[in-house]
Amino acid sequence: MKILDTIARYLVGGLFIFSGLIKINDPVGTQIKLEEYFTVFAIDIAPFFDSLKPAALVFSVVLSTAEIVLGLALLLKYKKKLTTTLLLAMIVFFTFLTFYSAYFNKVTDCGCFGDAIKLTPWESFTKDVILLVLIVILFINRKKDEVMEGLKTRSIALGVAVAICLFICYRAITHLPFIDFRAYKVGTHIPTEMLPPDDNPSEVPKITNFVIWSDTDDQTNNVLTGKKLLIVVHEAEKSKMDAYADIIRELPLLDRDVQVVAVTASSREQFEALRHEVQLATPYYYSDKTLLKTMIRSNPGLVLMENGEIMGKWHYNDIPDADGILSSFR
Repeated sequence: MKILDTIARYLVGGLFIFSGLIKINDPVGTQIKLEEYFTVFAIDIAPFFDSLKPAALVFSVVLSTAEIVLGLALLLKYKKKLTTTLLLAMIVFFTFLTFYSAYFNKVTDCGCFGDAIKLTPWESFTKDVILLVLIVILFINRKKDEVMEGLKTRSIALGVAVAICLFICYRAITHLPFIDFRAYKVGTHIPTEMLPPDDNPSEVPKITNFVIWSDTDDQTNNVLTGKKLLIVVHEAEKSKMDAYADIIRELPLLDRDVQVVAVTASSREQFEALRHEVQLATPYYYSDKTLLKTMIRSNPGLVLMENGEIMGKWHYNDIPDADGILSSFR
């Protein structure tokens, strides 16, 4: 039983730490996934879930940090009764979410490992059931092999881990994820990724939803041709208004070959109001909000492209000067 307990401790602890590390790299991605769940629950269970959406980013940071800290606490044998109780509560919650996603086919990607590892809903549920069994084993044996020595040192170590996690989350939210696991990372050639892989034509392409349109016609091919600087605005009403001054200041200094266009998921009326308020005198097109949030975790954000290849991406806190933008071209 001790061997089984040890194996369970390392498997659960390691997996929770790994899952948490993926999430703190991109807390906005987890926020988006939580908002999806809240939307579904508001329709299927109770309307009050809609009121949780404004706090989704806070939940994301707390959840991601808790996964890492509880995983470390388990490996360090820190207060096993408290740690295993919290882990059990968390995995019961996760198992419910993944079962709900799989059985009702509501949220097709649970976001367990962010964009790094994609699991089907039933794969996610199976993974959580296995974890649930392992955590129950740890919970049953929580009073055995309790380590009391060095409790203060382990408490300090976990406190430091919390501080580091919160700093990483803050840095990822106010800039961009440290590692971009998404289909629109720098170096991606979008037209290629919109086709099935050469070695397996029956497979689904990595990019299936890249569509850009104007008030009158489709603009997808236009955006994927030549040098384009996209000013991505997920939602005009939630956009960081102060950021546009830095963007607009550099536009006249760009090379004439670079066409600047805004792309938004907002309505024409909403975006026109924003354009007039910030004096953004550029053409603008429309796209799906999920696509734009996947492209860049910044509202607004800049995406530089050349013939469909993503050359650079910038959060509104990191807007470079015109020379910095142009230097991204080969």
